[in-house]
Amino acid sequence: MIQPEFKPLTEVLANKLFRIPEYQRHYSWQKKQREELFEDIKKLKQIRSRFPDRIHFMATVVCHKTRETQAVGSTLHSIFEVVDGQQRITTLVILLKAISKLLRSNGSTESNREADELDRLLVKGDGRLIILQNNHDNRLILRNYLVDGTIPVQNNLQTHADRNLLGAIRECEKFADNWNNSIELLTLVKNCLFFIFQTVEDKGSVYTIFEVLNSRGLEVDWLDKTKSVLMGLLFDYAIGGGDESLFYDNLTENHNYWSEIYRRIGQKSIPGHEIIRFAATLKTLSTTGRPLNAEDSIDFFRSYCNSGTDINDKIRRIREMTIWLRDITFKLEELYEDKRRNAVTEITQARLLALSILLRSDFQPSYQQRLLEQWERVTFRIYGMYSKDSRTKVGDYVRTAKEIQTNSSLTIDQILELIRNLGAEFPIDGAINELKNSDCYNGWQRELRYFLFRYEEYLISQNNSQLNAVDWNSIWEENPNNSIEHVLPQGENTIQLAGWNHFSAEDFKRCVQKIGNLTLLTPGLNSEAGQNNFPTKIGVYNRVSLQHLLAIKQQANGQTRTTWTVNAINERTDRLMEFARIQWADI
Repeated sequence: MIQPEFKPLTEVLANKLFRIPEYQRHYSWQKKQREELFEDIKKLKQIRSRFPDRIHFMATVVCHKTRETQAVGSTLHSIFEVVDGQQRITTLVILLKAISKLLRSNGSTESNREADELDRLLVKGDGRLIILQNNHDNRLILRNYLVDGTIPVQNNLQTHADRNLLGAIRECEKFADNWNNSIELLTLVKNCLFFIFQTVEDKGSVYTIFEVLNSRGLEVDWLDKTKSVLMGLLFDYAIGGGDESLFYDNLTENHNYWSEIYRRIGQKSIPGHEIIRFAATLKTLSTTGRPLNAEDSIDFFRSYCNSGTDINDKIRRIREMTIWLRDITFKLEELYEDKRRNAVTEITQARLLALSILLRSDFQPSYQQRLLEQWERVTFRIYGMYSKDSRTKVGDYVRTAKEIQTNSSLTIDQILELIRNLGAEFPIDGAINELKNSDCYNGWQRELRYFLFRYEEYLISQNNSQLNAVDWNSIWEENPNNSIEHVLPQGENTIQLAGWNHFSAEDFKRCVQKIGNLTLLTPGLNSEAGQNNFPTKIGVYNRVSLQHLLAIKQQANGQTRTTWTVNAINERTDRLMEFARIQWADI
């Protein structure tokens, strides 16, 4: 039963300990959501200057009231599992700590008293936090901040969830610091921000809450909604069959799968709607040439589970779909983590096809890599070298992905042929002609970085040397604009500069954005090289251990270059095109 109460924040938090279960989403609010929260508080101050009794309704908070209590001193605190509202509660708790730190720095008796009261609310006498468990926070970031105000170091953060928490801490402290009167801010936050606080005592009905909220127009993430639909079906099947124990027997296993899903999402930001869309698209028997949208995907999951022959089969189907969503999440994480391939994974249908290959666990790893290599070659030719937009070949990619996933009788050679056929209209010779005289900088920076990285790999294999992981990691972490260097500088006055006036205006226009004139440096060094003359640039290039710079620094006979010319640009362009012809031709 849902018991709604209209309460200010101070009453929502009073005598309660909140638990955020592992099977729920990590802290995912970003700057936009926090700024909207801060703006609400600022508007409330303005309104109350004219209407002193005015309050502000913030949101609905839904919790499952467990049967657990914990004594803090002589006071019993009820434990509530947060069903909806954890992002807002976590942010406001961080804001309260930021206000506490500011009050304590003021040094007055009143400020210290308010800070003490806040700290007792946020951290109980025995060290327990008001939020008992902040899921997926592997470095105790929230605990360290609420206990002693410690702000984590940016370089120590590895997961998406960690970075979101750091962003919240910094922004809350800045917001509190910019408020002229800390006591006034605290009064507004504690007493004038109101919530509809709803408690649910029946654990089974928790899993229908998201659908109720969504039907009221409240925003619910599509992955969260999918979880609530599947868990709600589990409850309905079990209770409808008169066996409540069946629900609880399957609850823990499904919770574990969802914990794994959210833990992976906390490490890398993977869109929830993409997980469910790809999962449903690859499972549906529909011959649609587009990935299903999020709403149709949820309808598919519901229909698939409802089509079970009996209760046990329906519950089995829920487990099957949950495991499938977990597998999709894991493999998508692999794609999002693969920095080298990000130039070929930005296209939705290309990611779907790569995902379908990765999900074929019956393939030997060597076969799987061979299929991915062919996928990469075709995809870069179409969307990179021919520069086709994301509307190109959507249906062909989607149908190929579904065929690979659903037709287990296909041989590796047959699958290779399916993937080759995707690029039949985009042969390598045409791709070379497209690229040879194209502007390979403007609008092509990400693709250029990928191209030159593959070239670097090729040179290393030829020289039996090793990739400089330090330099390349710094290149991958930055915006590609910060790493791409024009050997012949691209400034409007370049040919008027000493050291570059041997280029005519026509030569400059034809050569400056040509691939043979472009290279990579570690971030910052391209700015340092700037519009300097060629010998000065060589001094900058010598500070980086990148193999593909060698052909710029030396002529083909091994002699050191003293100048950079039209012929040098054309020769390097031809050398890169020879490499591309081999690298992105079909296997």
